[in-house]
Amino acid sequence: MKHSFRVLVALFVLSLASAAIADPCLVVYPSGPCMYHYDVTEYYTVGPGNPYYDAEYDRGGEVLLEVGSNEIDHSIYQAPGLMGFVASTDGNDGYVFLDTDFDLIIDGFSNTPTTYVNIILVFDKFVPDGCVPNIMVNGMPITGSTFSAGDLVVTTPTADGNNYSDTMTLLVSWHGCYGLHTWAYSDANYSGTHDGGECFTAFSHDSTIPTENSTWGSIKSLYEE
Repeated sequence: MKHSFRVLVALFVLSLASAAIADPCLVVYPSGPCMYHYDVTEYYTVGPGNPYYDAEYDRGGEVLLEVGSNEIDHSIYQAPGLMGFVASTDGNDGYVFLDTDFDLIIDGFSNTPTTYVNIILVFDKFVPDGCVPNIMVNGMPITGSTFSAGDLVVTTPTADGNNYSDTMTLLVSWHGCYGLHTWAYSDANYSGTHDGGECFTAFSHDSTIPTENSTWGSIKSLYEE
């Protein structure tokens, strides 16, 4: 019995240590129009007439809610150009938009005041597979597929006063591929690798490349006069 108790205590301590060294994710999104592709196991949408519908959070005729709690994930709504929601069918979740030259916002949205240190911006999942884009951040070409963005102090209460949000904005431009994903995390242990769960992503697509009629059409129409 004592041995079992020691094992449980050891496992508990290890789990705490693991949580302590995990590198937290930050929310990233473009400053312009975008759609949010959501995981149907985590979120669902409702429209007017549903008891959980809140007109303040209506984007494109729908409100996005968390499965189980029926609550609104306010971090997703931080994107100023959020136009609506699309159910993801391929596990490719996150903000989707058309642009290869844009302001990317890194948002430290948090429940409490905090400081995110050593923020790493990551570019990956290039489309098509094997394509290597030329990427520039703030007018300078990057080496590899990451950019060190520095620290972000988060102390400003959100409008409702229930959370905190401070941001940094980076000018990103790229070319040579069909699309790429961008995400960011705080490399809190300075290990050079992401030790933590999946992060929010932003998928930017080259609007000059023809696409078949799909959800891209609804996004592309946002840029047409």
